Amino acid sequence: MPPESALEQRSAGLTALLDALPLNRRHWRVFGVCAAGFFFDSMDLQIMSLVAPTLMRRWDMSPQLLGLVTSAAMLGTFVGAAGLGTLADRLGRRTGFQFAVAVFAVSSALCALARSPGELIGLRFCAGLGLGGLIPITTTLMSEYMPARTRGRMVALWAVSFPVGGLAATGLVSVVLPHLGWQPVFAIGAVPVLLVFAVRGLVPETPRFLLARGRIADAERSVRWIALADADAVLSFDAPATAVRPARQRVRLATLFTRSHRRSTVVAWLMTFGWNFGYFGMVLWLPTLLMLSGLSLSEVFWYTLGFQLCAICGRGALLLVVDRLGRKPVIVIAGLAAAALMLLLGRSEALPWLFLVGYLVSFCEDGGMSGVVPYTPELYPTSVRGSGVGWAIAVGRIAGLIAPTLVGALVAASDRYAIFVVFAACYAGASLVVAILGVETHGRLPSEK
Repeated sequence: MPPESALEQRSAGLTALLDALPLNRRHWRVFGVCAAGFFFDSMDLQIMSLVAPTLMRRWDMSPQLLGLVTSAAMLGTFVGAAGLGTLADRLGRRTGFQFAVAVFAVSSALCALARSPGELIGLRFCAGLGLGGLIPITTTLMSEYMPARTRGRMVALWAVSFPVGGLAATGLVSVVLPHLGWQPVFAIGAVPVLLVFAVRGLVPETPRFLLARGRIADAERSVRWIALADADAVLSFDAPATAVRPARQRVRLATLFTRSHRRSTVVAWLMTFGWNFGYFGMVLWLPTLLMLSGLSLSEVFWYTLGFQLCAICGRGALLLVVDRLGRKPVIVIAGLAAAALMLLLGRSEALPWLFLVGYLVSFCEDGGMSGVVPYTPELYPTSVRGSGVGWAIAVGRIAGLIAPTLVGALVAASDRYAIFVVFAACYAGASLVVAILGVETHGRLPSEK
């Protein structure tokens, strides 16, 4: 057998082993590291939304200017998602993870020193660079380590850490902000920098990335690590692994629109744009909209706590069925339900209805993420997965950039129902794209093309 064929067979064997492994403590370690990163990502965004009403009054900001402040991080995430996703395809998932966490943790902490809206906009942009890179990198890292039969459930469970982070941020801000002010709230953003040092000793580079780069021996060591002692017999073979020239392929944006990947890219981009427009527009402006509607700061905190609890319930409930029903049904049903509820929420004025419908919206929009999060990386093969997910998240963050600015303009124009109509259209559109153009990816990752 030619060396190339032997190495291809070896690579296929290692990949098959990864997909056949039972979950073990090493998988949960990978999960813990990724969940911690996503948790702090969510905390950062939620802290900004909760501090926004205070800053609006203190600095006498107009709704349009507040929209720019909240959009600054989204602009950074657009650049970071694409740039750091590509970096992760070149240098590795672990290195990309460390860099992304360091950038957003340091920048978030420095927001405590901001003395004007302009300074805060600049620092939020820098924080967004790291935040934008963290999501595609952790999504890819999770997808490449988890076995095929549990991949969707584990990635969806990891996504639950996002609303958990939002819940923690709400509780933290409700205690710190009234007594110590907004600066200490931002200073807490330095805590995630500990992950930069922890991940180096906790998780090695993913075997799939190493195989895609031709580093067979390194991939074998990584497989031995994730499989524990059970892999020794499977990894034994007659001839030692030979060195292979690394396949250092530069993944350009045009690659994602080649015949092999074009449909996946269209689905991923439109789905993430629609979902992120509704999600980030709602999350980043919700506390301010509630206060403008006459709720007190205490009522806003309680509403937001309930909103985050329902988000956790939504993700938890639908992750239980995402591997049974498939990705598409979860995304489509949750998205259409969120769209209908958004229209109802826009007409809700009585406080009980405002709470009830808002909580149902949170359940559906976050529950749909249990399908969206594992679905995106599963649309792409290993060689372009980091870039594919990175660009999809970047497009989604463009939506997150536009949404707060548009909401600010609509608030200034006193046309608040239009806000919910736009959100509903985005969720409905994203769901229909997946229903019509999407392919079911449950239980598999695309082969290399």
